[in-house]
Amino acid sequence: MNGLESVQSSYIILSADRLNEMISVLYSKEYQILPIQGYYKGNFEDSVIAWGPDNDSLRRDAIFLLDHFNQDCAIVKYQGDSNAKKVFFDGSEQPLGLLMYNTDSENKSYLHNGVSFSFVEAKRYWVPKTMDDLKVGMIVEYMNNNKWYEKKIQNPKDEWDRMYKLLLKYDKLRVPA
Repeated sequence: MNGLESVQSSYIILSADRLNEMISVLYSKEYQILPIQGYYKGNFEDSVIAWGPDNDSLRRDAIFLLDHFNQDCAIVKYQGDSNAKKVFFDGSEQPLGLLMYNTDSENKSYLHNGVSFSFVEAKRYWVPKTMDDLKVGMIVEYMNNNKWYEKKIQNPKDEWDRMYKLLLKYDKLRVPA
């Protein structure tokens, strides 16, 4: 299961009651399929990880399968991205982080050949462009010595001139969404 976060890899992870029918659709679209086990709150379920042709096909096929088989979501990792996304039947996406050897029973784990991995919600960030984007009481994160620190904004005008303008220039400022 190495390469789950590799920028070159792309895949879909699916679990469903009618998994065999989903697998048939994936085979017909020339996906390579690997059966894996899902584990959530003490229950095992059959799941698959499927590798497909390109990012557009992965997304389109995942949404088709979710809609056709009445499923809520699938995990999709696009080639060129380092993190996977949870794709919902309506096409919306939520970024995920990969957690190897998960021990939290609240996270769904996937198992294959003794390797366990889970996906957890990742934080979303946006980057302010001007001083007007910053408000009193807002929490921002800035990078110092390769580590992110949180700071609560007290006086946006003074802090912008003194600190945030320079941090923004070097891509070291972000705001949690």
